[in-house]
Amino acid sequence: MAAEKSPRKKSSLPSSISPEELLREFPSAKTVTHEAGTLFFREGTKADSCYVIVRGRVRILKKSRSGENLPLALVKPGEFLGEMAMLSGARRSASAIALTKVEAIVIEHTEFVSLLKAQNPFAGRLSLQLSTLLATRCQLLLRVIARQPEVSPLGLKKVPPIDVRAVLNRVYTLWAV
Repeated sequence: MAAEKSPRKKSSLPSSISPEELLREFPSAKTVTHEAGTLFFREGTKADSCYVIVRGRVRILKKSRSGENLPLALVKPGEFLGEMAMLSGARRSASAIALTKVEAIVIEHTEFVSLLKAQNPFAGRLSLQLSTLLATRCQLLLRVIARQPEVSPLGLKKVPPIDVRAVLNRVYTLWAV
């Protein structure tokens, strides 16, 4: 894994947020490169950052109760990866593995919260984007669960699901400070 401070090319980030803008607004953010087959993070691990994919594709996998890895989603350039656990403070709800060589920007939780507390207008744009993304991913997950009811958070029966409303309330509360 190599770290760089500036991206090579622009990606198609939604809401016209460029990699350069992310790196400018998050001074501690860095660009990392992962080769195909590299594990970004494993289900159940602690989360203190998220990624924005600049180049490449990442597969999201969820362990079923029987231990089988079920594909949940494909993350492409311009999309966030690992934002749910970073925002909620919960452990990673799924694993992520690079399908191709991937370039991504790493955003630390502490820096994201600082930006929200400072009421930076960029944080508002980013929060809206993350809220929309979370709602979309929740809808997709509900469809997966309807087809494959053996999928559960962290692969265990007694672990409560992530409360998306609580996560969004936390983001909005920080923004309103």
